[in-house]
Amino acid sequence: MAVNLSKNGPTLTAAFKEVVDEKSKTNWALFTYEGNSNDIRLADKGDGGLEELVEELNSGKVMYAFCQVQDPNSGLPKHVLINWTGEGVKDARKGICANHVSSMANFLKSRGGRGTRGDHAKGGQSFRSQL
Repeated sequence: MAVNLSKNGPTLTAAFKEVVDEKSKTNWALFTYEGNSNDIRLADKGDGGLEELVEELNSGKVMYAFCQVQDPNSGLPKHVLINWTGEGVKDARKGICANHVSSMANFLKSRGGRGTRGDHAKGGQSFRSQL
């Protein structure tokens, strides 16, 4: 089943734009599914960096976090997409949602995230890919 990014598209886009806007204090946005549907909604957003974002990750949900971090070498802001799959998510749901990662990345990229990198984390493991 395909992911639905259009139902809440304007809200998702607005949250994304807040994270990438240099004038905004918002440095992360967290997205998840509405119930057991494939409709993505904004779960939360904040300005407390990765430390604050990590507190919002739910062990029973599949979530997508878009955040701004500072590159330690250049000092420049970088944007990452984190795919969180909590250990309490049922295997069938994990399989369905695994196919949605690229759709989420493409959605954000089409909103202006060109050249950003995505970090995809599953149960504490992560790997890096170009958005």
